[in-house]
Amino acid sequence: MTRILITNAYSALNRGDGAIVLGMVESLRRTPELAGADVVVSSADPDDGRRYDFPVVPSFHSLMNALRGGGRLHCLYFLLVLLPASVLWALVRRRLGRDLPAPDGLRTLMREYSSSDLVVAAGGGYLYTTSCVHGNIMLLVHLHTFVMGYLLGKPVYLYAQSIGPFAAGFQERLVRAALRPVRMVETREHRSTELLARWRLASPVHEAADAAFLISPSAPDHVPEKTGRSPRVGMTVRRWFRDDRRQEEYEREVARFVVHLTSERGAEVVLLPQVAVHGADDDRRVARRVAALSGNPDGVWLVENDFQPRELQWLCERMDLFVGTRMHSNIFALSLGVPALAIAYQPKTAGIMEQLGLGELVLPMAGLTAGRLAAGFDRLYREAPAIREHLQRVIPHIREAAERAGRLIAEDFATVGAGRRPVP
Repeated sequence: MTRILITNAYSALNRGDGAIVLGMVESLRRTPELAGADVVVSSADPDDGRRYDFPVVPSFHSLMNALRGGGRLHCLYFLLVLLPASVLWALVRRRLGRDLPAPDGLRTLMREYSSSDLVVAAGGGYLYTTSCVHGNIMLLVHLHTFVMGYLLGKPVYLYAQSIGPFAAGFQERLVRAALRPVRMVETREHRSTELLARWRLASPVHEAADAAFLISPSAPDHVPEKTGRSPRVGMTVRRWFRDDRRQEEYEREVARFVVHLTSERGAEVVLLPQVAVHGADDDRRVARRVAALSGNPDGVWLVENDFQPRELQWLCERMDLFVGTRMHSNIFALSLGVPALAIAYQPKTAGIMEQLGLGELVLPMAGLTAGRLAAGFDRLYREAPAIREHLQRVIPHIREAAERAGRLIAEDFATVGAGRRPVP
């Protein structure tokens, strides 16, 4: 039976990343070539094995973070231990058919690479940088996760991706070089497609759509009660800026917008968490601050529950309108016909909204003001009936594009995978 290793998974606690993995697996297994395939996910979150119904193994990211110590120590551990040890393991395995000694986690990961028939880098938007200094190691870690596939002679595919931007030319050149040996690169929006067209990769590039468009909603056990206000507006907020002052400005302006919705619009605002990780990236922490800054007015619901991707999608469908900073919360809403105003912290947000024909319903997170949010919401409210009709027409095509991502990989693998066996 064919064995697929999905790399570059982050954490199912980010419900957007979880939805991508679920959509990928469903799409790949629906193809005749990969029907019934065994799927293993290499995840940065070691607890993801409890959240998926398929096996999960460590990733280089999780192995790096398992070492006690700060960020610099983690980086040195990857550069001086994990990277050279894994490359040497792969070369010896491929040339001599032998396993070198390795710590348990690394040995488990390397054996999974060795036993897989194809390696698929998870869809998403992780191949980017925001500065010339910060994030260089993480970019290298992300690239190494699929570079290991072709070191072991496996066909490697990049599922629907957003790629870039890059803060420095050498970072862009590094990614470009790492993509040269892959069998296929798939993008999930035209901005990334245009970037790769300029790179002139030898590998084929196909534009698809985000795999999260493929999942179906499921009702959670707990549902926030309605207050009787209208419209019911779902919202997501997040931590993004490294600069505390800029983050505080964003939260303050969103809080002012919440006051506008509840006091002048009579709306009910439901603050939903897409990411619940009990750490700095936890959306609930930001939502609590926004609610407090708004004075916790009547009509504001702060949802603290830890929902699964399908459950969060179900809740998004129950909103009349949506205003999301987290891109996948917008995808959950839009995929089920709920008009959404997107707050863009990266170009991928604008690219995906443009793919949907909704590029004018995007506000940049940098410099966001309550006034701009109110104006954008006014337009969303005014044009909601037309947007719903538009979504009814366009979402089936987007889902077909998302489905095509798995089909393209399966069809290509059929041309190289016949008779393929794991590296001895």
